[in-house]
Order: sequence, then C-alpha cells, then structure tokens
Amino acid sequence: MNEPLYITFTWHMHQPYYKNIENNKFILPWVRLHAVKDYYDMAAILDNYPRIKQNFNLVPSLLLQIEEYISGVKDIFQEMSEKNVTALNDDERVFILYNFFMANWDTMILPYPRYSFLLKKRGENTDPDEIRKKHTLFTNEEMRDLQVWFNLTWIDPTFLVIYPKLGALKEKGENFTEDEKKYVLDMHLEIMKLIIPKYRELQEKGAIEISTTPFYHPILPLIFDTDVAKQCMPLMPALDFNFSHPEDAAAQVKKAVDYYREKFGRLPSGMWPSEGSVSADVLDILAANKIKWAETDEEILRESLKLAGEKPGGDDIYKTYRFSTPHGDINMFFRNHYLSDLIGFSYQSWKPKEAAGHFMKELRHIKEHLGGGAHAVNVILDGENCWEYYANDGRDFLDALYTEISDDPEFESITVSGALDKIGGSEAVLSRIYPGSWINHDFYIWIGHEDDRRSWKLLKKVRDDLVKWQSSNQGEKEKLAKAWESIYIAEGSDWNWWYGDDHSSKNDSEFDNLYRLHLMNVYRVIGEKVPDELFVPISKGDSSFEIQPTMLITPYIDGVNTHFYEWKGAGTIDLSREGGAMHKTARIIKKLFYGFDTDNLYMRLDTDGTAADFKALSLEARFSGVEGAASIKFTAEGRSIKAVNCNLTGVEFALHDIIEIKVPFESLKNILPSEGFNMLVFVYMDGEEKEKVPEKGVIKVTMPDRFFALYNWKA
Repeated sequence: MNEPLYITFTWHMHQPYYKNIENNKFILPWVRLHAVKDYYDMAAILDNYPRIKQNFNLVPSLLLQIEEYISGVKDIFQEMSEKNVTALNDDERVFILYNFFMANWDTMILPYPRYSFLLKKRGENTDPDEIRKKHTLFTNEEMRDLQVWFNLTWIDPTFLVIYPKLGALKEKGENFTEDEKKYVLDMHLEIMKLIIPKYRELQEKGAIEISTTPFYHPILPLIFDTDVAKQCMPLMPALDFNFSHPEDAAAQVKKAVDYYREKFGRLPSGMWPSEGSVSADVLDILAANKIKWAETDEEILRESLKLAGEKPGGDDIYKTYRFSTPHGDINMFFRNHYLSDLIGFSYQSWKPKEAAGHFMKELRHIKEHLGGGAHAVNVILDGENCWEYYANDGRDFLDALYTEISDDPEFESITVSGALDKIGGSEAVLSRIYPGSWINHDFYIWIGHEDDRRSWKLLKKVRDDLVKWQSSNQGEKEKLAKAWESIYIAEGSDWNWWYGDDHSSKNDSEFDNLYRLHLMNVYRVIGEKVPDELFVPISKGDSSFEIQPTMLITPYIDGVNTHFYEWKGAGTIDLSREGGAMHKTARIIKKLFYGFDTDNLYMRLDTDGTAADFKALSLEARFSGVEGAASIKFTAEGRSIKAVNCNLTGVEFALHDIIEIKVPFESLKNILPSEGFNMLVFVYMDGEEKEKVPEKGVIKVTMPDRFFALYNWKA
C-alpha cells in the first residue's frame, strides 16, 4: 500500500496572565470561560476516535491560571455573577449590562430567546452613560437571568449531556433562582478540575502529544534582542532604545520546561514558540533545553530558503528540516496556513459535512501532487477562539472531519514526534533561519507601532530599575522572586498585541491597564515609588467618535437595516460626538458605518430622520490611494450614480430608511495599493456642500487579507 499522507494538527491553547498579583484577583474572565467551553472537550472528543492522534500546545501561563482558579482565586466577572441581584448597586448593574453580552451573538446569544431578549432590551449601544440611563428598566429577575446566561452560554454542549442539570437549566431559559445560578458557577470549577488530568491521561495513552511555549508567551526573538526586528522589517524606523536580555529568553523557556515536567512527568519534546516567532538565537535556547522539534509558519520557511540562496518550492512545507545550533540540532515543522485558516476563519459558516469534505478534497489534491514518499501536512491554529463562531461549538465539524480521516486509509493523523519518526529520514537541512512570526513573517504587531515601542521602553526602564535595586538588596530573595515574576509576565506578547491601530477589542483599556499594573507591581513589591509615567495609558485608542472595523461584513443593499446585527463589526464614525461638546448638533448625517468583505467596500449613512425624505440630497465618496484619486457621486433624485476614474460595474446604492452603498474593490483598482486607501464622504443639498464625513481628517481603510480575522481576534 502507498504511504499515507500524514497530518499533524496542533491546537494552540493560550491565554495571557490576567491576575493582578497585588490583590490576587483575575481582571478578565477569559481563562475560566474558555476553560468550560474549549479546553476539556477538544481533547476528550478523541475518546471516540481511536485512529485520530492530535497535538496540543498548552501555554504554561494558561495552565497556571486554571490551577489558581481551582485553588480559589476569582475574577471580577465571577464575583459580579455570584452577587445576589438584590445587593447589586448601580455601578455593578451597569458593569453587568455592559460586559455580560461578551460572546458571539449569532451562536451564543440569539439562539436563546431570553438571552436575545435581554440583549435587545439593552440595545447595541454600549456607551456606559447610555447603559446607566437604562439599567433601572431591568428587573431583578432579568438581571439574575443575565448573570446566569452569561456563564451558562460559555459551557460546552458536551457538559449538558455529562451534567443533565445544566441542560435542564438551558431548557428552562428564564426565571432562574439564586441556587441555580450558584450551581452553574460551581460547575465551572468542577469542569476546570477535569482539564489537566484529561490531557495527562491522553498523552500517557499515546492519543496526543503536548508541546509547550515559553512560560508567559513572550516574543522570544525580541526579548533576546529587539534589534532583530531590523532583519525582517528593514523599513521600520530606527529604534531609539535596545532591549536585549538573552537571560530572560532563556528563563522563559526553562520555566516552561520545568513546569511541563512537573505537570506531565516528562520533558517536552516540542515547542511552539509564541506566535511562531523564531530566530537562530531562539532555536539555540530551545536546543539547550533539550527541545527536539519546533513549529512555525510556512512563510518563515520560504524566507529562510531565500536567505540561504535556495529557491523555495511548493512542496517544501511537507518535509521536516534540521537546523543546527551550538547546542545541537532542532527539527523544524512548517504550518500550511491555507488549511489552518480554513478551519480558523472560513468553515464556521459551512455545513459541517461539506466543510469536512472540502478539507479532505484539499488533502487529496496535496497527496496527488506530492506523489510517493513520506510527507506531513502541518495544520496549526488557535484551539479555542474560533469555535464560538461555529454551530454547536464546532463539535459537529470535528465529528465530521475526524470520521472522514479515520475512514480513509490514504491519510493518517499523527503526533509531531510520530511524524518525525515517519519522515525523519527524508529531512532536509536548513542552513539559515529567517527571524519572524507566523503573521507576515515579521514582528510588526509587537514592535511596529508607536504604542508598541513605548511599551518596550517602559519595560526596559522598569527592568533596569529592578536590576539596580537588586544589586544592593541581594538578601531580599522573596521580594526579588516576586518582582522578577512581574517582569516575566510583562514580557508576554499579548499586551503589545492590542496596542497600535491593527487590533481592537472591548477590553483594550483593561489590557493596557493590566500591562502597566504588572510593571507597577515591580515597584510595589520592592517598596519603591511607582514612576508617574506608569499611570499614563499607553494606548491612545480610537476617538470617541470613530471605531475601526473588527469583522468582515456583507450587508444586503436595500436602504433598510435588514436585521439587528447586519452591520455588526463595521467601523463607525459618530458625527454627534465628533468635535466635542461645542460641536454643532444640527446635521444631515448622524452616523456613518463602513466595512468590507474580501471583495467589496460597504457604507451605510444614517440621517436625521428617514433618508428618503431628503429629496435634494446627493453624496460624493472620494477615494485616494498612492496611484491617484477617484470619486463616485450618488444622487437621491432618480437614484443616479456617476463616477470619476473608476468603473461602476457592481456598484450599488439604496436609499430608504437609511442609505446603503456597495463599491467593489475591483472598481477602484486604478488607485488601490495593496495596503489600503483614504476615504471621505461629502454631503450636498441642492448641489451645495453641507457636510464632510469625517469633519476632521480622513477615514483610513485597510484592505482586508487572509489575516484580517486573525488580526482582529477577540477573546
């Protein structure tokens, strides 16, 4: 029989360290919520599929927090859930109404009538001042139901079968009691207790392989030396600082290896460097810690081969590569990002069997192209966040996919170490390694923005101050250990992930505050005054009137807000806020929404009243890129459309309750660079210009690519 095509799936399980060590409390609830939704069932499903072998990358900072929850540490959201509704003060009610709809609305809120009703009653506006006006409209019974639903909807459907009482509560749907709420919250902890033992059990049985990551998920090459960014980002402005601490990089790896050995009774064979970030120096640290293999993205392989003077080929990523370091060889596996992204971002809207069938078709195409010999297709992706966008938390898709692979002798899912055994004899030698991450093969996300660089400079200052204090306080072992732990936590990648203009989440300010809090805690632990600059937010964030797009959208162009969430995830320009309190309030356009899918730009304009009543209204959208400018004019009377320097094929315009516009990117190809363009909208009445949106500056539209959903990941 022909050699099967080997498939390695690596599910990356990670959360940053959310605990404030000063008060021993978690600031954000994502470890707990993802623990009850993703971590156990993603492994336990393999009990039903003995032919399926999987790989799980468990980041130590995640496992540590699971253990701390079990030991009694709580998060603020948990405390707000536990509190009897009759004892909630106004601020706590506002907190709950603001935060307790943080779930994917389409799959985790709207399917449940009571939860959906509560969302619609609160409304889509999450301005705290608006919520403060509304909270008195909610009865105690409604507030309690919201407390329950937020914690119940995150529980994976698997547990509704294992614990029938949870299923009965979901079926009941409303009018929950305080005792029922307590049961749901108690079950969160019971589920969390199952996680680490289940992974240990499956690894001992050979069903899975567990890899690790540097302890607090730092971008290791930048910790080693931030100057490495110049190698993969030659156009980046020169840094006015240098953070170079190989000893910290080594400590993060050693801490991870020691922790893994403590939890799983053996040394780890493999490592997923945080965000797939590699460099020659980093691989040497891994080899020094007896790591046998590491994984990163296919673009790193392509650039590494070019760096070595070799010509990259399409089949390269299906081999293993041996890279030599001063501390020994390390074997490299490279991710097929097309297949990985299909699971991460595309299949969520497909029927499960069709998605699984398509995935298998892609594998067959690869196998046919490769011909004979042993090869491995490496699928590596986030193992938690995508499933909230799938029906039934992704279980139906995984059942379909695992069944297909199990039933087809042409394919074999395998652990990474197993793949190394199978195809190690055909491994190639990699003489150079290109420094970069799994996103655009560079480090832009973590050091490319002004906010990023400011955070690095603060980290450098705090670390330097700690070293200075340590030199004259060597005997303060306990304080030093605690202070250094805060430094290692602050070296984690997640804080800089949210800085800059390419990411946004509802928790941006919490991430900023928590990062600076970790730095502040260094001074508090050693008894020194906290520098004033640490109290100043790093993130400038969006202005009060502008929010960037966070999701791909495809609205129906009919001039009507077709359904409640049609424009969810779009960017917004709120003209009622632009300019501050002294700004004029009499406007034709109150708010502009804009967004895109991979082929089209969409705009929606809300008027002061019904849009169709403005008979003499016309709009002109002006676009400017590096190649020039273009414009499209839309006239209400006669619904006419005229264009300059672009074609009108596929352009749509509808005016009824609101104004909706669709412009294919293809129509703007004369001006579009690959990265994006600027946009302005001018408003005319009877041919006379009345308004410009935005009134100050321009709308910067970044062209979506295959990484858009990853860049805009939300916990």
